[in-house]
Amino acid sequence: VSTQSTGGEGDGEVRDGFVQSGLWAYCRHPNFLCEILIWWVFAMIPLSRVGCGWSLVGAVNLTGLFTGSTDLTEQISASKYPEYRRYQETVPAFIPSVRMMTIKRRD
Repeated sequence: VSTQSTGGEGDGEVRDGFVQSGLWAYCRHPNFLCEILIWWVFAMIPLSRVGCGWSLVGAVNLTGLFTGSTDLTEQISASKYPEYRRYQETVPAFIPSVRMMTIKRRD
């Protein structure tokens, strides 16, 4: 979770100590999600050409690495920022729900 701000402390970009706008309004870790998806795409390329399943080993391992490190960062953020628990309850970690995207669009 990023805590950098481009403006002052009351800046709307960083509220309660962590970013909750933009992509972070739909998914708590959009950067990790994109990284995981990129590695799965890289794994699918040789699979489609050669039919070798070994390329999936790296994608599976990196997915495990990112989800494991996400659990650790979530615990740290929840202990550091009291409002982070509410954020965890309302915003999915990786996969944004279609329902949530339509609700946010109406607001």
